Amino acid sequence: MGDRRQRKQRGGETMTEKKSLSISGLGDFLIRRGTGVGMIVILLALGLRANLFFALSNLMDVLKQGSILTLIALGLTAVLIGGGFDMGAGALVQLTCNLAAGLIISGVNPAITLPVGLAVGFVTGMVNAFLVIVVKIPSFVATLGTMFILQGLTTYYNKGEALTITRQPFFSFLGQGRIGIVPMIFIIVTVIAALMHYFFKHTRTGLRMYATGENSAAATLRGVNTKKYLMLSYCISGAILGLTGVFQASYAYGASAINSGMDFLIQALSAAYLGSTFSKTNELSVIGTVVSGMFIAALSNALIINGISNQQISGILGTILVLSILLNVIKKREIGQVTIF
Repeated sequence: MGDRRQRKQRGGETMTEKKSLSISGLGDFLIRRGTGVGMIVILLALGLRANLFFALSNLMDVLKQGSILTLIALGLTAVLIGGGFDMGAGALVQLTCNLAAGLIISGVNPAITLPVGLAVGFVTGMVNAFLVIVVKIPSFVATLGTMFILQGLTTYYNKGEALTITRQPFFSFLGQGRIGIVPMIFIIVTVIAALMHYFFKHTRTGLRMYATGENSAAATLRGVNTKKYLMLSYCISGAILGLTGVFQASYAYGASAINSGMDFLIQALSAAYLGSTFSKTNELSVIGTVVSGMFIAALSNALIINGISNQQISGILGTILVLSILLNVIKKREIGQVTIF
């Protein structure tokens, strides 16, 4: 009798263990793959309601539409990896977009706009780094101030008027051209993303920037010059964002007088933080940002095809940002880190 009871108890324990293992396995799957599965399900559901979404021409348009957003998100990802934050990312893109359009209209060789955008972005990144590292202003406050300065400079430069570029086939090709059926701007994004991924994951400098952003105190104890790598993250981010403004001018055939910097920022932050949810520890990553940036572009496209207004789309993107940050907070709290920016 005693043996039978023991066998029953062992059998019950085995069943309980199996159930707990299956539950933990499901939880692990959802943590690691839940974001990707959710993206696929959402796009399939919206696409099935509007078959036009899956047309090859529309999918190529999605890649083109999502490329500028993805570039901005990559710029933000660079500074976030180093432990910084940049409220002025969208405003910087808008400034260099206006500068590029204005220079071309004034007769400057379009090729000159690329180093100009790069230089303006790099200098802006250095200013942000100075305010945060040397003056010791919190990154949110410092870059919020920079954002207003950049917006003021943009308005002063364009005098509140749109700047339209005409008859510039080479420059327009960067943002609107195609190689075969693939948009040129998407190819540019792919090259930049590949270089960034290699830099952050396979170079000593990139890995030290990750260490600085993940745990500055621990990195300092290991001899890492955290101030140096935080400054570098701001400079890299600024350079990418400065270039993005030039590509935006090419994509939009000029610069709009409408202040779209905050819209750029919200969408880019959503892409960066949503991309981090692909990792079990919510590590920011270039690949995750690219996937999420294209998902947000595809989602916006699918919602428009299904008759959703732009105002409602802004609310949906804001919700995605809040949920992404919430997931970051929950996961970072589990490992003893709760700071987002």
